[in-house]
Amino acid sequence: MTNPQDQTFLWQQRTGQQIFAELSNALYERELIRLSQDSELSAELLKKRLGSMSFYIKKAAEHISELYTPLDLDSQNGSWISAQSVKPYSVKVQQDKTELFYNEHAKMALVVPISVTHHGIEQVVLDTIDEIDLENSQLHCNEHGWFYFSGQQKVESNIYHKLLLKPNKAIMAAACCGHQWLNGRRTSPRLLSLREMLLASRVNWRQFSKLLTLKK
Repeated sequence: MTNPQDQTFLWQQRTGQQIFAELSNALYERELIRLSQDSELSAELLKKRLGSMSFYIKKAAEHISELYTPLDLDSQNGSWISAQSVKPYSVKVQQDKTELFYNEHAKMALVVPISVTHHGIEQVVLDTIDEIDLENSQLHCNEHGWFYFSGQQKVESNIYHKLLLKPNKAIMAAACCGHQWLNGRRTSPRLLSLREMLLASRVNWRQFSKLLTLKK
């Protein structure tokens, strides 16, 4: 006769496998749509993306299904859910606290939040630090470029306004859940790209200033 505890364990295993399968399906569907709509993607690059897609989707689904997070996971849609702030986070920035955080905690590969505003739409996105210049109190993010520790963009743009934010639970939740604001008012969340989902799976929710150790 099967031990009740073993039955519970097997049920939990099946639940985990189901979440993994649902996440994988959602991420596959999303990436295929994203690639099909990218008019600037060459045939050669498309072939490479398709060839590596299964590896990165498996990696993302594994990390997400094992990740400790205070957010609710919608595995069927491959997204997280949480309450959205009425106002965007750029209006709440305190530059002195942002500068203090990055002076103390800036490190390579740390996942950080960035406010990006484009044509009146503000989003909080995730990026990683890949270069640090302590002498000039600035850091470089992999996709979004150079920022001063105070949060300001080093090189201003007429198209995108970017602001490095100090991470906290609300801001990181907004980034992971795809929250966005149109002309300062809440609008429908967006779905994260596969790259963003991978970055979100590396957020250390217990201590934002420390790197998360991931299983290989």
